[in-house]
Amino acid sequence: MPIFSERYGYLEKPLQLEGLTAELRNRIWNTYSCEICSDIVGLNSHYLEEIMDACGLAFTNIYENVDLEKNLNSFRKWFMEAEWYRIYDFIEIYLPFLPRDEQNDARDNFNAVLKEENAGYRVVGNQVVPITNECEIDCIEQAQQTAFSNVNTHIKKASELFSRRPLPDYENSIKESISAVEALCCMITGQSGANATLGRTIKKLKENGVHIHPALENAFSALYGYTSDENGIRHGGIDFKNAPAEDAKYMLVSCSAFVNYLIEKWSKVEGNQANAEV
Repeated sequence: MPIFSERYGYLEKPLQLEGLTAELRNRIWNTYSCEICSDIVGLNSHYLEEIMDACGLAFTNIYENVDLEKNLNSFRKWFMEAEWYRIYDFIEIYLPFLPRDEQNDARDNFNAVLKEENAGYRVVGNQVVPITNECEIDCIEQAQQTAFSNVNTHIKKASELFSRRPLPDYENSIKESISAVEALCCMITGQSGANATLGRTIKKLKENGVHIHPALENAFSALYGYTSDENGIRHGGIDFKNAPAEDAKYMLVSCSAFVNYLIEKWSKVEGNQANAEV
């Protein structure tokens, strides 16, 4: 809920894209600082030295508390003066060091701050991506954590290429997004080789018990055509050398949603088959 100054228009928080306010920088630091505070007592700096090294900073080997404090102060000075995008680099460097449960907690904490400060970025998986709609974020995260590693890999790559800065690769992000749907349809239908294309497998879903509305089938067939015609993304046509950000974002979100939708449909089919065999 907005605080008094926001509710009555005395303080506005504009969407933060390609930059961050002092308040947001401080709150990201506070979030990290809270994560490590309980470990400092035991001379465990919660990966501080590894993070400093990954950021290209010199650190002091820790033998006593004064060494740890020296590193923490040095890192804080860098953090407060670094370019805005390096702060998001820090989040991406920090999260993979954490155990899975702690990753989830830290991700939630960072996202809460990003949301409250109206940042145009969220942490999805272990990456900071320029997607501002919470439903879109949930959808992409779910599609990155399916039971199918091949599908997860394509969505993760699509997200990484979309969010890469300073040079995002929207063309290949689109390729990876549609490839995730293609990979899942191939697994559902058991197709391989020359038949393992989305254009063919999507028409065979109903033969494997996965029934989708014809309009939805046609829509994704058309999207596949968009990426695969003679001037399309997957053929490297010159018309798509500079694929726009809005196309890549639409494909990432749409393909993630379709992956989640198909998995839910397929799980019901497998559940019915299991019950029939009992």
